[in-house]
Amino acid sequence: MNTADDGQLGAARRAVVDAARGLADDTAPFIEGVRQLAALSFEVSRLDHDPDFTLFVAVASEADHLPPHELRSQCAPAWLEQCDREARELEVLHRQQIRAACARLVGRFSS
Repeated sequence: MNTADDGQLGAARRAVVDAARGLADDTAPFIEGVRQLAALSFEVSRLDHDPDFTLFVAVASEADHLPPHELRSQCAPAWLEQCDREARELEVLHRQQIRAACARLVGRFSS
């Protein structure tokens, strides 16, 4: 790896730690945080199916039909209500496992 690659990897690792901490302490929106960590997995891991990121990828996949924050203004209010209900259900269902997975990511990438 060259220095530029090392710098990008370091920035991605810091982004993983920041996103995981935000998700674990509820300062980041649940679905957005999950999506961010799922996307970052491809930047920080050489594994096709990194077990530390599998849950984030799976939950992001379950939520792929939910509009991201920047597109919500273009959605019908009734659709947003349904999406918000589904997002809350996903959060309730996965919150405990997500927090544990966030702790593993912080431990792995903060050193």
